Amino acid sequence: MLSAAHGIGILQLDAENPTESQILIPARERSDVDWDAANRLAAENSDFHHFLKLVKQFHQIGEVKSSDWPEPAVGIKP
Repeated sequence: MLSAAHGIGILQLDAENPTESQILIPARERSDVDWDAANRLAAENSDFHHFLKLVKQFHQIGEVKSSDWPEPAVGIKP
């Protein structure tokens, strides 16, 4: 239902061997942001709120400070 309504993809993650994970339903790219949904998620999730602040900062100044972004989990390559 989320895939059809919002273009959200579905992954089957293999925790033992991440390279063997599979895309079951690919995400659909959108050219615009659903700000109502983003604001609702930010109000409910402080991590997402922080993420949006970092994206806003990048959009405004065009720079990324690596110290602002967490390191990827062990075994997961960006």
